[in-house]
Order: sequence, then structure tokens, then C-alpha cells
Amino acid sequence: MKRVDVLVDCVGDAEAMLQATAIPDLAISILPNAVDLEIGELHKTIAGASGVITSLATRVDDAFLDAAGPSLEVVSNYAVGYDNICVEACLKRNVIVCNGPPPMTEPTADIAWLLLLGAARRARESMDLATSGEWQGYHPTLLLGHKLVGGTLLVVGAGRIGSAVMRRAAGWNMKVLYTARTEKSHLDGEFVSLADGLARADAVVVCVALTPETRHMFGAHEFASMQPHAVFVNVSRGPVVDEGSLAEAIERSEIFAAGLDVFENEPLIHPKLLKNQRVMLLPHVGSATIEDRTELTQVAVENVAAVLRGQQPPFAILE
Repeated sequence: MKRVDVLVDCVGDAEAMLQATAIPDLAISILPNAVDLEIGELHKTIAGASGVITSLATRVDDAFLDAAGPSLEVVSNYAVGYDNICVEACLKRNVIVCNGPPPMTEPTADIAWLLLLGAARRARESMDLATSGEWQGYHPTLLLGHKLVGGTLLVVGAGRIGSAVMRRAAGWNMKVLYTARTEKSHLDGEFVSLADGLARADAVVVCVALTPETRHMFGAHEFASMQPHAVFVNVSRGPVVDEGSLAEAIERSEIFAAGLDVFENEPLIHPKLLKNQRVMLLPHVGSATIEDRTELTQVAVENVAAVLRGQQPPFAILE
């Protein structure tokens, strides 16, 4: 008998989806509150599991893997990112690590543009004024923002999500620059260095994975090199940005505004960012549509089912 532990409150019926895989003698354990368990209790719970579906809030490290034991074959992350998983430790134990890129791509690109437009047009300040009871009516200089149409967009990290962000720029007739590990001939944009792109861009959207190399990729130096009217958006991972430096850059008018869906120490947000109305803040909802999260559940299930059948999963991490 094999057992799959679902350690996240998935959207959709994960148990029914697992049952539909028709794997013989499959036991299914649904633990939607797994992130609230004490580490010791969680480790007892997963002992003997063949596969687990995990969230970004669950740390999969040596201790987790040792607790699961030699029966563990696959860890399927309920996300596109997987910085919560020690991939090297998994590979040493022949445990396959999977993620779920497709359902994350389009909704996260949408949120990037929501933040970009909101920050450029001072939506947070406007909404606060509209609901404050203090609005005195139209005035030609009230809450002036900056125009994006015809400007220059820099996308940092031209993977699935970054490419989707780039496609949407056509609607604003923007010149698109992008950074990536290598030039990508299929993309409709100009391949640039980060330094060149930051100096030229009217808007910057960050879509990189969190790695040791990208941690605090954006700090005081990078913000100082941007244009004073530029808007900065992060939909990747919070630790990619030094939040203190970002807050100071906006306070010093080194950049105009920012939009963030992810934070350095979630769920905590830097107090200066909380207070600054030039910062659009969202609580990590980039992929939060019913349709996309339901599809993510299906992808996570398919990853696990493929491994337990002895097949190659659709989205394996091969680092």
C-alpha cells in the first residue's frame, strides 16, 4: 500500500482527484492544517508516506525527509516556487521534487500589471481619499501619477511569468527590455544587462526565482540607478528585495512608487512600506483565482501519481 499526505488546504477536491488516479491500494491523508502543526507532530504524521503535497510554508529539509523515511518517493509543491524545499537533500534520497508552473503563469502576470498600474496611478492614495469623507471633488492637479503608454518596461527574469508580463505590454505600446540567463530569441523584447535596463526603464517588474544569487538582488545601489519617475513591482519572492532600501528609495524620491505581492519576512511587512501610500501592497495573491488554484491542485496530484506509477512526472525539478 502507498500513502499520499496532502499537507495544504488545496482548492478543489484533492482527495477525489487522487482517487481518480486509480493507483491500487492508495491511502490518502488530507491535513489542511499541517502548517499549524508543531514540527515534531508534523514529522510523526508524515512517517511512512510515499508522496506528499506541500505548501511554501512547509520546510522540506533533512529532518522532514528523515521523518518521512525511505518510503517517500515524491514531494509535490503546491506552487511554482520551491525555495522551501532542499532539493539537494531530496535528490540524495532519490526523492523526486515537483512544482506546478502552468496555473501560476497568467494570474501572476495579471497581478503584476494590477500592481504596476495601481502604483503608477497612485491607486492606494486615491482609494483612501475616496473613502475618507474628505474628498472635495475633481481638481486638475489631484493625485497626479505617471503615464505607462509608450514607455519602457524592464522585466527581470524572462521565464514563464516574465514572458507573460511582457506579452501584456503590447496593450500599452511599451518598449520591452528583459534580463535572463541567456538571450531568448522567441521573445519580443531587447535582451539587456540589469544595470542597463534599470537606467532606461520607466517600469520594472521582477519575476526571478529565489536563489542565493537573487537574494537581495535589489538594494540601495539598484534603486539609486533607476529613474525618479520609475515604478518598481515584485511578484517573485520577497527576499529578492531589500525592503528597507526600497522604502528609503521611495522616501528619497529615487523612484516614484512600488507594488508588492510578496515580502521579505511574510506575513510581516516592513513598517515603512506599510505607512507609505506610494506602495501598493497585496497579501501574496498572485495566483489566487478559483480556476487557477483548482488547476494547481490537479497538477500537484498528477505529479505525485506519475511518480507512484513509476513514470516521469509532468513538472520535476532536476537541479
